[in-house]
Amino acid sequence: MATAILVSGPTKIMWNNGSGWFDLGYTDNDNLPQISWNDHSHEVRTVVSGATPEEVILHNTEAAISFTLVRFDPAELVLLEARQRGATGTTTVGRRLVNDNGTFGIRITPLTVGRTQYTFGRCFMASNALVRSQFGNVELRAGLSIKAIPDANNLLYSTQTT
Repeated sequence: MATAILVSGPTKIMWNNGSGWFDLGYTDNDNLPQISWNDHSHEVRTVVSGATPEEVILHNTEAAISFTLVRFDPAELVLLEARQRGATGTTTVGRRLVNDNGTFGIRITPLTVGRTQYTFGRCFMASNALVRSQFGNVELRAGLSIKAIPDANNLLYSTQTT
């Protein structure tokens, strides 16, 4: 069963490429970040328990993070995109996209004092995860969909009060 958290905004989004935290951009009250996580589990059923699971074994947990940046640093966005695509524009089939594990950190910091900050240490973007949009009389926005998985210490995220 999925659990969802709606982060109160506006928020600052930061990313960590392994050498430190950098400002990626900001969301506003109309475009709040959304975080949801899913526990992948296996239900063990026996003849005795019938339709009710006798045991539930947790396999893993992942988080889905989505946000729309209304203000962002184009240079940092290009660096994030290059990290996911291997810093090249070629479309050679079979080419490795990243030389390392390709993960990065994401930190969501509400600008309202007293709110919860979320830090995901091991994230990645699947294909089509970055969308730039500018429809009608609206400024350019960048929408990102990011997956987070547990790190080497089996920690999916950490929290802190701002």
